[in-house]
Amino acid sequence: MKKWIGSALVYLLLVVGGYTAYSFYAGDDATQSDGNHGDHQEEEKNGGNEEEGHDGGGHDEHGDHEGESSSEVQADVKLEGEEMTITLTDLDGNPMDELVVSHEKLMHLIVISEDLEQFQHLHPEKVSEGVFTTDADLEEGMYQAFVDIKPSELEYVNEAHPVMVGEHGGHEDDHVHLEPESQWTKEQGDYSVTLDVNNFSVKENVVLSFEIEEAEPEDYLGALGHVVVVDEGLDEFIHVHPREGEKPVFEAHFSKPGMYKLWAEFKLNGKVYAFPYVLEITE
Repeated sequence: MKKWIGSALVYLLLVVGGYTAYSFYAGDDATQSDGNHGDHQEEEKNGGNEEEGHDGGGHDEHGDHEGESSSEVQADVKLEGEEMTITLTDLDGNPMDELVVSHEKLMHLIVISEDLEQFQHLHPEKVSEGVFTTDADLEEGMYQAFVDIKPSELEYVNEAHPVMVGEHGGHEDDHVHLEPESQWTKEQGDYSVTLDVNNFSVKENVVLSFEIEEAEPEDYLGALGHVVVVDEGLDEFIHVHPREGEKPVFEAHFSKPGMYKLWAEFKLNGKVYAFPYVLEITE
C-alpha cells in the first residue's frame, strides 16, 4: 500500500512540474509574440504619419507658389536723355510683344512723380521685338512708371518701375502724405470740372461722376475720358474708363482704405487736360 501511495505521489509531482514548465515557456512565447505585434503596429502608425507629413509638405509648397506674383511678363523701364525705353520679356527672358490693342494703343505708360505733382500719360511705339520707346519730357526728380498693357495670352501684373531724372538721388521726403480735400471743382486752362463721389468705402464700388462746364468731352483713345488713381505710396495703380453712355461716369474699386490721388483726363476742344483730385477711402 505504501509503495502504491509513493508511486502516486511521484506521478503527481511529475504532472504538476510538467504543467508548470509548459506554462512558463508558453507564457514567455506569448509575451514575445505580443511585443512583436505591438512593434508592427507602431511601425504602421509611424508610416502613416510620415505619409501625412509628405502630403502636408506638398500642400505647403503649393501654397507658397500661389503666393508668388502671377505675372508672366516682365517689364524693364529705362530713361536715356529724353527717351524712355520699355522692354518686355517672358519668364524665360524671351522678347514678348503679343499684346491686345486697348483703347487704340498697344501700350499706355503712366509716369507719376513721387511728390504726386507731375503726371504724364504716354504711348510708346514698338521699335523692335519686345521693345517700345517714347519721348518723355520730365523735370528733375524721382518718378514711378506704370506699364499698362494687355498680353494676348500671358498673365500680367502692373507694377511700379522707379525712374530717376537728373542727379536727384531720391529722399524720404519725396513721398508725400496727402490731406483730404473738400474742393471738388478743379480748373485747367479755360475749363472747370466738378467731381461727385457717391461713397468713399472699400466695401462697395466707388462711382465717380464728372460735370464739365461749357464743354463736352470729345473721344479720347476710344472713350469719353480716362481716370488714373494711385495711393499716396505709389504702390497701388488703378486705370478705369467710363461707363457706356454720353456722360463721363466712372466706377472704381479700392482694395484698401487710405489716401489716393486721381487724375481725370478729358479731351476738350482738341486738347487733353488732366484734372487732379484727392480721395480718402475708408473702411
